[in-house]
Amino acid sequence: MRTYSIFEIKSDYQPFIIGREHLLFELLNGKGTLKVGTSSREIDYLCEPIDPTLIDQAIMQKMGNLFPSIIKKTGSFELSHPIKGDITIEIHPLHLEATCNGSRMLDLDLFVSLSNVSSSFFAVMDDEHECGWLKPVKSEQVSMQYMREVRTV
Repeated sequence: MRTYSIFEIKSDYQPFIIGREHLLFELLNGKGTLKVGTSSREIDYLCEPIDPTLIDQAIMQKMGNLFPSIIKKTGSFELSHPIKGDITIEIHPLHLEATCNGSRMLDLDLFVSLSNVSSSFFAVMDDEHECGWLKPVKSEQVSMQYMREVRTV
């Protein structure tokens, strides 16, 4: 079972985060797991509020074709596939909490669906100390900023 906390990073701050994802991981994850319903000023400052309507559309439209069973509850979804496994998604004000139980293809299906909503989603998986963008940031300005930072270090 894999649990992800997924945040939408404000696009204005992406150039400063590229190459510093491990610091963002530490901030978003804290010194343990992110407690549901809690928030800090830094997270409020860096992250967009989650739009439940867009998440609902992504799950129902994009993942509806892939999963034969989707149960929608207030603030959460339960998706089931007979071969891949199950996903539970909880919507919180500043992040999504997704638990995948089964094949890694579940993770990919979720990430592709969410990356169609926004290119600014960043996922944190504490158990494995993994983090990353759901959709790689593609911007010449961001790339140039990163190159300048690499050269000056």
